[in-house]
Amino acid sequence: MERGVLKQKLAELANNEETAVPLDDLLLSMLPYIGDPDPILRDRLIYGLAGNWITEGLVPPTLMIQILEELLTERFLFKEEKYTRSFTTLWIAAILYRHKREAFLPSAVTGRVHESLLAYIRQETAGEGYDETYGWSHTLAHAADALDELIQLDELSDDQRRQLAAVIINKMAFPHHVLSHEEDERMTIAIHSALRNGLSPDTVGCMIEEKTTVVIALWPEVTEANLRIRTNFKQFIRSLYFCLSDFPSLKKTLYECEQLFSGIYHKKPSS
Repeated sequence: MERGVLKQKLAELANNEETAVPLDDLLLSMLPYIGDPDPILRDRLIYGLAGNWITEGLVPPTLMIQILEELLTERFLFKEEKYTRSFTTLWIAAILYRHKREAFLPSAVTGRVHESLLAYIRQETAGEGYDETYGWSHTLAHAADALDELIQLDELSDDQRRQLAAVIINKMAFPHHVLSHEEDERMTIAIHSALRNGLSPDTVGCMIEEKTTVVIALWPEVTEANLRIRTNFKQFIRSLYFCLSDFPSLKKTLYECEQLFSGIYHKKPSS
């Protein structure tokens, strides 16, 4: 469907509480534009409507599987253009949310989602949050939503949850951009879900300690990238600390790691 026609049709649907149109062809027509530079089309209309239709149970499972298979390709999740990657993960999150309630995805597909999101997070370098002209990119925050839904699936193994937690912890030592739009809090929610679904707090604590050691070792060399890594990872530790009140032993580890970064600022002057 031509872009202008699609935007007009979606705007009409957004203003109409009743969805009386067949969604199969419409959703497939929306897919090529999920990373459109127009934030109204991309975010409010395409993702806003598709996300609601998927999570509210209006999209048949066969179509969701078809869409998900397409989203995991280089045309979407691994596309060079960042808005497509970013909003692809939101669509994935919506489909996983629906699967969590209805269990319609074959195990081979959830396995592919796990491997694809691991690969995607490892290579993502865009860290921008909001642009006055183009709206939200929020790549890492949107990815966190997909990771959170994936982590909560009953069929995931402990080792798969450990892999996802590890890739989050490593990613939050982010060198490419100062993360200033609460990406740390969204990633923290995913770590919390992993813990609530059986991942050992000791395992997470060890991963945090290991990454803290790596990040601190970078500090003698003052570069922009190292400063970003330090700032982003320290903020992530703080967000975890305040989020994980139900895991006191892990909170103790997080406090100790944070003090390795910031303790110098909290020392009282000697009398």
